[in-house]
Amino acid sequence: MMKNFVKQELDDQIKTNYPHMRYPPCIYARVVKASKKEDVYTVTLKILDKNKQTDTRFPEVPMVSTKVPVESGDIVVVMLLYGECDPYIVGRCD
Repeated sequence: MMKNFVKQELDDQIKTNYPHMRYPPCIYARVVKASKKEDVYTVTLKILDKNKQTDTRFPEVPMVSTKVPVESGDIVVVMLLYGECDPYIVGRCD
């Protein structure tokens, strides 16, 4: 009984205070839309799972700025800085 209480309390603390720990810090994303103005690309991303399939837990993330040259359909590696939904594109991947 005590073990279940501790587990539940730990789960609640993570959900409340450290929600970013429930997801990996680096993830795959597919570029859904991309436009370029000078040397800055503005893209819409769809988050993927570790098998590079659409992760339905996440909505599309619009208006992500990057200097990494990308096109629609590219798969990129994204970091979620400090657990926020503030994606930073590290680079393209195969």
